[in-house]
Amino acid sequence: MKRWIALICVMVSLGVAAAQQENGSRANELYKQGKKLDALPLYEELAKQYPNEWLYQERLADCLNATVAGENDTQKIVALRTRIRDAAKRATELGDPNEYVHILANIDPAKPNEIAPTSGGAALLKEAEKAYGAGDFTTAMAKYKAAAETDPQLYEAPLFAGDTAYVQHDLKTAAEWFARSIKIDPNRETAYRYWGDAILRDGNDPGKARELFIEAIVAEPYNKLAWQGLQQWAQREQAVLMPPKIDRPAAPITDPKKPNNITINIDPAATDDKKHPGASAWLMYSMMRASYQMEAFKKDHPDEKEYRHSLKEEDMALSMVADSLDEKKTKKLDESLRNLLELKKAGMLDCWILISAPDQGIAQDYAAYRQSHRELLHDYIDRFVVHGGPAGTH
Repeated sequence: MKRWIALICVMVSLGVAAAQQENGSRANELYKQGKKLDALPLYEELAKQYPNEWLYQERLADCLNATVAGENDTQKIVALRTRIRDAAKRATELGDPNEYVHILANIDPAKPNEIAPTSGGAALLKEAEKAYGAGDFTTAMAKYKAAAETDPQLYEAPLFAGDTAYVQHDLKTAAEWFARSIKIDPNRETAYRYWGDAILRDGNDPGKARELFIEAIVAEPYNKLAWQGLQQWAQREQAVLMPPKIDRPAAPITDPKKPNNITINIDPAATDDKKHPGASAWLMYSMMRASYQMEAFKKDHPDEKEYRHSLKEEDMALSMVADSLDEKKTKKLDESLRNLLELKKAGMLDCWILISAPDQGIAQDYAAYRQSHRELLHDYIDRFVVHGGPAGTH
């Protein structure tokens, strides 16, 4: 009897899981088609079932936002905006990196115009969103165009126009609109990702989609959404995303009470050349970082009051390790040291540090580096992170 009860419980659990998966797929499909009002009840249920999934909270907030445009009752608008704020706040607490969601999480429900951009195209954008949410794509496109003409710097107007064109199966027009958004702000990932997704779904040019997804990462590498497009592309094209592996020694430890008191922890076994050819070079890494913290950081960053781990420090430490290695013995070196030498030789060591091995300190140096090394960052991801799949034409 107990076995039958257990079997029934398993069958019920499987049935519930299947139903939940079906709801998730249906909600995602409606959302991508721009039918946010239809997707809303599904995301309301998914957000209840999976309260710790930020994506469901994000989309719940976005779908609720689509309903505001069609509401005229002030009390109902405030109530809706309260739900929008709460869902967005929950999404950000769970790690949602989307900048727009962060804006929604900080709205004042009593101020109905706060979500809309503060520009002349705000009202038109709201009307377009209302039409889009209702599935009236012809009206939505006309309103998005008008918003873009009214405010040429309004990123969302051409972005959503491109999305609307794509939903109407007009990839050429969609591409033109996405390109306009990119021109407005090349350092936002969204338009690259939307454009790449449209191409990927069209299926005719996976190489171009690869290029756009990589550009999304170059724009915002620390935004999880920026990686989603390339991850989906890799799965579809049977490619692998894997950065070069470089295992580094532990960072030197600074005494908070005595900033000049720095401790270096070195594992003798890990730096034994007999067991690991070339491993003693890692001693240079630890010593260089300790020296930099004590002396060079203040000179290189005079405007910063407190020490932070920086791109320059990491580059100098890793470069010193690479320069001390005997390239004639490359084949005998372990994977980390071989990868280090290859990246250094390719001139992409900084790219690896910023894209594949950042921390909070190093991330602060990204924007300045991207300004003059955009193509190099792209080529690093293309060459060292993406393995397999159709090549791009960058």
